Amino acid sequence: MRKESQPANDRFAQPRNAMKTSIFSRSARWLLLAAALGTAGATPEYGPDDDAETADFIAVDVQADQRMAGSKVEVAIDNGIATLTGTALSLDQAERAAARALTTDSVRAVVNRLEISDPGTSDAQLADRTELRLKNSLALDASRIRVVVDDRRAVLLGQTGTWDEQELAREIASEVAGIRQIDNRLEVTFDTIRTDRAIRAQIERLVADDPLYAGLRVNVEVNDGIVSLAGEVGSTGEKDQLVHRAHVTGVTEVWADDIMVNRDLAMEGMSGKVPSGTTVLKSLASAISKDPRLDRADVHAAIDAKVITLTGTAPSEDARAAAESNARGLPGAWSIANQIQVIEGTARNSSAGTPLATIEE
Repeated sequence: MRKESQPANDRFAQPRNAMKTSIFSRSARWLLLAAALGTAGATPEYGPDDDAETADFIAVDVQADQRMAGSKVEVAIDNGIATLTGTALSLDQAERAAARALTTDSVRAVVNRLEISDPGTSDAQLADRTELRLKNSLALDASRIRVVVDDRRAVLLGQTGTWDEQELAREIASEVAGIRQIDNRLEVTFDTIRTDRAIRAQIERLVADDPLYAGLRVNVEVNDGIVSLAGEVGSTGEKDQLVHRAHVTGVTEVWADDIMVNRDLAMEGMSGKVPSGTTVLKSLASAISKDPRLDRADVHAAIDAKVITLTGTAPSEDARAAAESNARGLPGAWSIANQIQVIEGTARNSSAGTPLATIEE
């Protein structure tokens, strides 16, 4: 099979000796978590038992993540909904914290209330940094994308060839420290054919961004749209989720016979999730109903082909962004189309206790 060049950005590069998996990194993380929870003699066979332990588990798991350096995250759990408060340096960090919480079995959804720290950088500098990061990505063609930043709110303008590239552009922009909101206005033209290199770069990014595969080695090869995966994971759920996520735009088939399930790598209390669309939307409805930022919003959600579309009204841009942050990263959803209209003074017409998200599928 043809080999392609390694991604230039080491942050997303996966080691090529895929079959040499380090059990130590997963076990070490569990020992750290167990020590924080005060669980004597804990091993990767034990997980958190109740809401308090789950909250501590997630908080320490986030703290142990090198990519979360500089953030301060506090976690509360209520009926399977995790609420995150504190600060992060970037939207990418905030969303990674949510991803770590969502990986935990007992967590259904996340209310992400992390605030993005102000780095003291001008809007023009933030725009330049975002455009440069987009230009350097191997996963998409950013030649038709421009970025405008106002009050640390980035607006993505222009065109991309596929839905995946539209979402990728937003993800890449989220990595720029200091940007607190992103309004993705990119138009999808459906006029490009994705290369094997772009597909592989996207899948490698997905693996690197998913806390479920931290400490594992997953090799990705793409040949004429056919994806070949190799390596080891800790459970069949992790394997199923990996195959599920690898079906990005341009992929015709995913081969995963060389992904071995090694139970010694399993993280008890954390597993792959591939829920139904109805389950995803019910979880989102629960999260929205618990988010005080959305008390005066009227949000509706639908899911189709792994894309959650948000419609309705919100009283401010911050409320509109809050609804999207709650939807982003939910298991079973790959991207968010935020079509919520901002109407100042909006008041919800539904009666108290009625879920704010209408389930549509």
